[in-house]
Amino acid sequence: MKLISSFILCFIFILSSFNISYSYNFSNQYKAKLKNNLKHNILLSQLYNQEKLYKTDSLINNKNESMNNNQINKDIYTTEKIYVNDIIIKGNKFISSDIIKDNLRIKPGELVNIDEIKDNIRLIYDMGYFSDISLDFEQVAQNKVNIILIVIENPLISKVEFRGNKILSSLDLIELINTRPGKILNYNILKQDIEIINEEYNKKGYIGIANHVEDLEVTKDGKIIFFIKEALYPTKIEIKGNTLFKDKDLLKLVTIKLYEPLTKEELEKSLKNIYDFYQDNGYLLADIRSNIEGDKIILEIYEAVLENIEVEGNTKTKKYVIEKHFNLEKGKVINVYKLRRGLRKLQLGGLFKNADIDFKGGSKPGNVIMIVKVEEQQTGQLVVGAGFGGLPGSNRGGIAGNISLSQLNYKGKGQQVFLNWERGNLINSLSFSFSDPYSLKNDYFYSFSTYFTELFKQRAIISNNPLTIGLYKDYRSSISFSFGRRLISKDITYSFSVGSSTFKVSPTPDQDFPAIVNPSKGAYLFSGFNLSRDTRDDEFYPTKGILYSFDVSSFFKSSGNLDSFSKLSFEYRRYFNLKNDRVFATRAFIGIATDKIPFVYQYTLGGSDTLRGYDFNRFIGSKAFLLNLEYRFPVSKKIENLYGAAFIDVGGAFLPNESINLSKLGFDYGVGIRFVVPQFGSIRIDYAISNEKTKLAIGLGQMF
Repeated sequence: MKLISSFILCFIFILSSFNISYSYNFSNQYKAKLKNNLKHNILLSQLYNQEKLYKTDSLINNKNESMNNNQINKDIYTTEKIYVNDIIIKGNKFISSDIIKDNLRIKPGELVNIDEIKDNIRLIYDMGYFSDISLDFEQVAQNKVNIILIVIENPLISKVEFRGNKILSSLDLIELINTRPGKILNYNILKQDIEIINEEYNKKGYIGIANHVEDLEVTKDGKIIFFIKEALYPTKIEIKGNTLFKDKDLLKLVTIKLYEPLTKEELEKSLKNIYDFYQDNGYLLADIRSNIEGDKIILEIYEAVLENIEVEGNTKTKKYVIEKHFNLEKGKVINVYKLRRGLRKLQLGGLFKNADIDFKGGSKPGNVIMIVKVEEQQTGQLVVGAGFGGLPGSNRGGIAGNISLSQLNYKGKGQQVFLNWERGNLINSLSFSFSDPYSLKNDYFYSFSTYFTELFKQRAIISNNPLTIGLYKDYRSSISFSFGRRLISKDITYSFSVGSSTFKVSPTPDQDFPAIVNPSKGAYLFSGFNLSRDTRDDEFYPTKGILYSFDVSSFFKSSGNLDSFSKLSFEYRRYFNLKNDRVFATRAFIGIATDKIPFVYQYTLGGSDTLRGYDFNRFIGSKAFLLNLEYRFPVSKKIENLYGAAFIDVGGAFLPNESINLSKLGFDYGVGIRFVVPQFGSIRIDYAISNEKTKLAIGLGQMF
């Protein structure tokens, strides 16, 4: 009798991709050691590779002394079919012959060939109870044989032992599996048990291990030993692909502990921390992947680098106009704040009815192509209107009408043209402006404007101690040109302006305000410079970031009875995101001018945009200070687009040659609501209380 090997020891574990979220990718290979196979001493690799090598000549072992071996071999090889007289099972002790025969397809009385016999032997192997099977024939007559199957059964299980386990006890593991002492060893059940053990460790979150049953041994005396590798114990963590932040800063966000079991929960938490860190700092990530190499964890970051911008839906508007709304640089990581701010400008800027963005993968991992989808609308308008304004001291109080002609997208280049005439009880004004923010190369821009205005019954503060107010007629005209550039990589914009202006002030006292305003007139040539930086996440409804602006201007007298003067001002805004749509917004402003400044050019405070508890232009002077603090919050989760606000305003202005007295600053506080209208903006209503009065202030958009 000749025996053949039951198994080929060549099983290889491969875990090529294991995704949790945020694109985890584990790609380790675990190879089972090749060992010589001994009967009843199997390895884990044997259970997963039951391919059998069958050679016809090795299956034949003739023990019939009355027959000629060569003749039998020749009959089997040369006869297409042989007749099966009987099937005889030998060597079985625990598994009955009838059960074995029930698993065979061939039956006594059938004609079979050698390939069919081999296939049926495989069926017996597949029962899982046998470690070896040999084949013999007994000649009964010409082309008629008894098939003899000699089986070697697996042993009875004497003991089940686990090695290498610490997290789960041996008692925990034995309760999971179906392989138990006193039963005959079954390879099929054993494979199921391995899968059960793997599933239990994976369910508890121990990842990074291809197979938690690292090896398996069955001894001759029936003892089964499971070699367990419960978890990965990382010894090192590396971060790759990051360009914006240092490794040490990102490693602080990783909650995985070295030399302790790695869990799915800790890995997910670490990757989410990094993802949120990028988001909170205003940058977009394309992917985060975790790879395991031995005991080392590699966190691979794919920062979302803008490869290109594609535009869909534009028929009139030039592509560069849409691109420049975002101020994004190709080849650089996408700034979330700029992305959001640019989209809002597209949605609310008047050029498009609808605007949205989408992304697709670029030419290599991490690269993204941004797709801007727009729906154009009519951008030219002729508006005829009339209304009534009642703000004390406002140049638009009383009844007024206006006619305006505007084009927001001249020739599809984003150039803006405005012509407006307004006439009312207190105003007569004609203005024209042209601006080109997009068509010049290298992010340069320019604008031109001119106006002629007459204002009637305007209020001027003649003295603060006591408060004395006089009325006057204000005539002004101006023409100006500005030129500037956006430094996209630094979020900075600067511009220079030059022009000329004239004014004339004539007193118009009445019974309520008999004080006389000093008449004055003058003509000036002026120049100015503005520098600003804007990192806000949204220009219309900011929730985080800063905006600061520095302005300096000089007016040089060309005629009139007044002197030359200069102005310097600085404004700083900062927004704190308190989560859950709650924002704490702050604004500080300080302005200083030389004492020779005419009062019509002085700083003014008061009204719905500065000090909400005071009349329009209540404070005027060559020195001004303003501080606004506002807490913004959603009114209810059930009511969208409705927000509340609580605020404090502090500020004041001091006339030329008047010393600064903090006790004379204005102070108000109050509450308000904000109605957000999609594709339009927001309407704000504030109720403010000051030491002088209570006021209801109404405005469009956030105050700052």
